[in-house]
Amino acid sequence: MAAEEVRVEGRTVAEAIRQAAAILEALPEDLEVEVVQHESNGFLGIGRRPAVIIARMAGEPVAGGEGASLSPEEDAASYGVMPGTSGEETPALLSAGVERMPGTVPISTIAADASAGLASEAAGEDDDRPGYAWVEGGRVQVGGGKPPATIIAGDHFDLYVNGRQVAGEAAVRSGDQVEVRPRGEMEKGQWKLTISGDGLAARLVLKPGCQKTWRLKDQFPAARLQLEGEGVARALPALTREELLAELQRQQVVFGIDEEAVRQAVTATEGGEIIVARGQPAQPGEDGRVECLFPTAGANRVEVGEEERVDYRELVVRASAARGDLLAVKVPPRPGKPGHTVTGKVITPPEPRDVELVAGKGTEVIDGQRCVAREEGQPQLHQRRGQVVVDIIPVLLHRGDVDLASGNLKFKGGINITGNVTETMQVAASRDVEISGDVTQATVKAGGSIIIRRNCIGSTLIAGGVHGVYQSVEPLLADLAQQLPLLQAALQQLEREANQQRQPGRQFNTGYLLNILVENKFKKAPAQAYKLEQLTKGVQGGPQEQRLVQLAQELARAFRNPAAMQGLGSAYLERLIAGVQEMAAYCREIPQDGGHITLNYALNSKLQAGGQVKVTGRGCFNTEIIAGGKVEIQGVFRGGSIYASDDVFAQEVGSSGGARTLIRVTEGKTIKAGKIWTNCILQVGKRIRQIDNEESRLMAYLNHEGDLVLGTF
Repeated sequence: MAAEEVRVEGRTVAEAIRQAAAILEALPEDLEVEVVQHESNGFLGIGRRPAVIIARMAGEPVAGGEGASLSPEEDAASYGVMPGTSGEETPALLSAGVERMPGTVPISTIAADASAGLASEAAGEDDDRPGYAWVEGGRVQVGGGKPPATIIAGDHFDLYVNGRQVAGEAAVRSGDQVEVRPRGEMEKGQWKLTISGDGLAARLVLKPGCQKTWRLKDQFPAARLQLEGEGVARALPALTREELLAELQRQQVVFGIDEEAVRQAVTATEGGEIIVARGQPAQPGEDGRVECLFPTAGANRVEVGEEERVDYRELVVRASAARGDLLAVKVPPRPGKPGHTVTGKVITPPEPRDVELVAGKGTEVIDGQRCVAREEGQPQLHQRRGQVVVDIIPVLLHRGDVDLASGNLKFKGGINITGNVTETMQVAASRDVEISGDVTQATVKAGGSIIIRRNCIGSTLIAGGVHGVYQSVEPLLADLAQQLPLLQAALQQLEREANQQRQPGRQFNTGYLLNILVENKFKKAPAQAYKLEQLTKGVQGGPQEQRLVQLAQELARAFRNPAAMQGLGSAYLERLIAGVQEMAAYCREIPQDGGHITLNYALNSKLQAGGQVKVTGRGCFNTEIIAGGKVEIQGVFRGGSIYASDDVFAQEVGSSGGARTLIRVTEGKTIKAGKIWTNCILQVGKRIRQIDNEESRLMAYLNHEGDLVLGTF
């Protein structure tokens, strides 16, 4: 066998080729291979045998010397092809192009198989067999014959052969003690100590160091073995305790050093920030303030018994102040406490601010310390530029929603609501009402105007009430309030005189006397009662309006004819007088300038205003509007009706689906629509027109002849 020829066994021919390539330090495709024996699995494991090959470098002479020739049978047998076979598999074996697969079999097995194969050769060839080395389990092994193997340590390892360090390359033979020691690389950590701008923290920024070593990789046998390794890093603390304490001293950090933070800093193996010292901030004093002695909500809840039947919406009583009540007290300022920076510097606290208690409308401040009420009303407190002002105002400010917790709001003045008005609740005021939220399935009445910042859903709004009706009936009620007590006094006088002259056992007829008084001295009463009934006929609204209608109907029935007056008694007449006087007083409180409604959006609602109605948002859907002034809708008016005593403008009227929509104005007024759909009805005065086609920028008005004209604007 030639010197560069090896005999190798393997489970398969391919495995044997890979082992031979490793021994000869060549690629499989650079070998010439002779298959001595193919592998066989036998029958049920009996008779199993390995594959055996002889491999040499391509171009090396075969045994027998240069120019030796073989018979066809010998040539076929030398490549493992039996005589008489086709020999088609021989080229594939000779190409030996098998991918190297580390880990298919252990390296020690490869080396052992290679040694066994070489040992089977003739003893005379043993000295020519080359040595080889491999790495397994992190240790270098050496095998082979007399020519030594070469080990190259590389940049990351120190090589020791038989206890002596060898630089660069080392020639080793089987039996040599080879030791490989990894070299270490140290990267020093970085750190920086800074003091915050306010001096209240000493902050340490860390970037840990790193110690890097190399772990020897396993490698296949080779005559020249270049040691390979993979890096292993270990984080190290960036600084020592002594270094940190020295830096703290250098920067004069003497206050608030945190020992636990120092310990963490000198043992930390991860980057980040650690506050190693904290100062003590100055404690600010307390500014002067005004202590309010009245509830800012302005309401108290009424306590009721367990069995008492109550309306939970009427359990809240609004807070008010009587003349001379103490409303607020000033609390003087209190100084703070000094602090320290981490360098020991004293931090002076800021001076506390003082506040001035100022008398507003209807209040008085005594000695600058106490505020008392000079008038009755609702107290209110607000601040401005170091001053606290206390007022007594006729406007009720309600913070939050109007719900069962707050109760209904009824106030003789204005009401300002910062939240919503929820289901079934009522808000009634003799002046303006302003609501910041929504009104949902509720009733809002105002003697003045109503402003809703958001939406109105399923609710009734009455602005200015039916102030026109109230103003027209107020003279009648005032006259009746004056005449009916006189009628009652005259009736009582007649009753006394009749009782004195009455014979025993004779019945006294009060109705007869009342009829005589009305016919002879109080002739205007029946006519006034009838006129009051006519003026209130058809009036709709809340409970107060219904009371007016009911009172007018009762007066008309009582004075309709002599037969009706015959049934009147003293008690019933007294009840009518009380109702007339109360309603007359209510009418006098209604403002004379009407009321307006302004809101964002309305759905399934009724809006009734003595003045104008303005919708600033999306518009109105299925809503009824009654206005004594103009109606202006920036969005859509779809479904429902509008009745206005002045002009009406809507950006869009009706819908593409033909929702029935009615707009009515009084004679001489104008209806304008940016866009109007079919099935909409426009009425000016008594003239009516139904829209059959979609129109844009439509204007409806009466011409000089009194005909309804549709034009553009």
